[in-house]
Amino acid sequence: MPKKKKWLLREQTEESLQRAKELQQSTGLENVLCRILVARGYDTPEKAGEFLSKSNELLHNPYLLKDMDKAVKRTLTALKNRKKITIYGDYDVDGVSAVSVLYLYLTELNADVNYYIPNRYTEGYGMNLTALDEIIGGGTKLIITVDTGVTAVEEAEHIKSRGAELIVTDHHGCHPELPDAVAVINPKREDDTYPFKELAGVGVVFKFITALEFAVQEERIFGGDGGLDLNARFARMTERTDCDFLEKVCSYLDLVTLGTISDVMTLTGENRLISWYGLSLIENRPRPGLLALMNMADGMKSRKYPKKRKISASYISFTVSPRINAAGRISDAQAGVKLLITNDEKEARETAKLLCDLNLQRQTEENRITAEATETAERSHVFGKDAVMVLSGENWNHGVIGIVASRLTERYNVPCILISVENGIGKGSGRSIKGINISEALGACADLLERYGGHELAAGLTIKAENIDDFRIRICEYVETQTAGKEFECGLTVDAEVTPEEVTDVLASQMAVLEPCGVGNPEPVLLMKNVAVVSVEPIGDGKHTRLTVGSAADPETALVFGLSPKETDISEGDTLDIVFKLQLNEFRGMQTKQLLICDCRIHNDIGFFEKEMKFLSDFENGIADTAEPSAILPDRDDFAAVYRAVNDLMPEGETVSLYRLHRKSNALSDRRIGAAKVKTALQILADVGLVKYEELPVAGYAGTEMYRIKPVRAEVKVNLFGAPRYKRIKNKLSAKRGDSNDLRDTAG
Repeated sequence: MPKKKKWLLREQTEESLQRAKELQQSTGLENVLCRILVARGYDTPEKAGEFLSKSNELLHNPYLLKDMDKAVKRTLTALKNRKKITIYGDYDVDGVSAVSVLYLYLTELNADVNYYIPNRYTEGYGMNLTALDEIIGGGTKLIITVDTGVTAVEEAEHIKSRGAELIVTDHHGCHPELPDAVAVINPKREDDTYPFKELAGVGVVFKFITALEFAVQEERIFGGDGGLDLNARFARMTERTDCDFLEKVCSYLDLVTLGTISDVMTLTGENRLISWYGLSLIENRPRPGLLALMNMADGMKSRKYPKKRKISASYISFTVSPRINAAGRISDAQAGVKLLITNDEKEARETAKLLCDLNLQRQTEENRITAEATETAERSHVFGKDAVMVLSGENWNHGVIGIVASRLTERYNVPCILISVENGIGKGSGRSIKGINISEALGACADLLERYGGHELAAGLTIKAENIDDFRIRICEYVETQTAGKEFECGLTVDAEVTPEEVTDVLASQMAVLEPCGVGNPEPVLLMKNVAVVSVEPIGDGKHTRLTVGSAADPETALVFGLSPKETDISEGDTLDIVFKLQLNEFRGMQTKQLLICDCRIHNDIGFFEKEMKFLSDFENGIADTAEPSAILPDRDDFAAVYRAVNDLMPEGETVSLYRLHRKSNALSDRRIGAAKVKTALQILADVGLVKYEELPVAGYAGTEMYRIKPVRAEVKVNLFGAPRYKRIKNKLSAKRGDSNDLRDTAG
């Protein structure tokens, strides 16, 4: 059973509220937005101004990266001597974007260049010797890796033995031994002093082409370095009005942004500036391939009447990235590169359609594996027991298991590793939660793995099937040791509590100043309490829900995506506390604010339910000191009310929360029935066969249990008061009261 979400409201003090007022005076922004800025550390006009201005000063000198000068020198030599260059990339969006950027740039320099991306299924992650032999055999003299290669020690030796050279550009965690290469460019090197460590693989490539273009134009303008050091030379170039080298390399920032956002990199520091510029390029001057893909994803067949769309980080994450990723997950990632580098509109449309079709296949596979993995987890009882969910299955699609692992990690708030086993070899993909470094955890199990690599929150591995059980035990022990005494709440950070009067169109429009939002700079989440629900209706073929909240005279539109009205567990007349994101919606030229609900609870009822459920749990575990029969033991009228509530609710759907069942039961009774008694009645009704139900591994919006439930028509008369559970509770209550005759069956 996953932990229920805890709302983590950012602290507000008298000092922080005063700072927010000062920011409001200096910036002209709404007070709510200023409170958000202060809570996120931008608590002075100077800090807030720097954050909001997206200054170019955040673009650091690329030569601050270790080995950059060596990489530039060797590449320029290869260009001068017309040596064949091969770019070796990874098959995810970061790798595909990085290959595309470097290929397009080197092509502009008239390089003899091609690219190679391994097949996820036949070759696996990273460099492999067979591919390298083929590449070198084709005449390549210089191999440049992008988004991969930092752990390829053996492969680097092989390249060297074949008479070719290697430049590594990567951003993944480094092992103690680096490849023997001309250059290894990676901000995560222990000996690297680059001021920003969170570049994506394509971000490192961007720094590489920036350094290359600097060197090319410096030679053109000055004919040499003039005896100056690199920092002075770089500053000299950026200040010249006859030099457009930054403008030229920034034209690739659309692709750099695509990879940065897709690889879930922090959108702070240099990445924030990169993504802000790149999103603008995608919105206003999209490449043919990206335009075709977006049009197709949005249901547009032609470019003739392009849809006006706002390109945000979330649009890239949920619309563009999955379709490009689908190529590497289901088929061949080369299709992704083909889409990004083409200037031919027909080819762009054909490739975009291919990627959209592959994405549909990916979704089908993802749903199937999710169902199988969840069933495996439930059958093996790992929920709430193992510190890491390690699940394996035969022939699960290698390209999809990472997405499924991410789903399960988010749902159950524990690290999850899915392993697909084929011919005795398991290939796994893992995702983690904040505070647990999954890459380090894999390192602690390195002797059981054939290979591994990745980030703090995402990693991949190869393992022999015979070692999976030992690996499961080892990694759980490691994580348990590392996290002993620590709490990992399944929390939802809330930036500020607001009143209805503060939720204005002006505030909704001003939220745009925080863009681009993503990891490290999340979209603001607000809390509003005591909100009345006026109406509930399905939208999007019943897959989503639209609420009208507030009052009939001054209504607000609130949306719940991914849940039908039945699944939301919300009804007209409810009073909610809602956690939401505030956005502007544009329709037919009109902009209106809307609330995107992240989570909500029944106002003031959550404490009551938590108290009753704790009482019931303590009683069942024998640690409750006293218990009144009326609080827990149902009588005939209670059973009747709960059974009628089940029958009344079930025509509306198969799922219901304890809150909804409790509310309905009380509506059908002439007296109040406690939540603990409702749950006990449901359990006893199930014991005697009048109801079938199972508790779902999710919580309803009231924060209470969700059930899949079905009433059963009794063929014969049943004795509820003879049920073992009823007798056990009655005897336990009698023992606590010290009088076994004090409790009588209420069968009448």
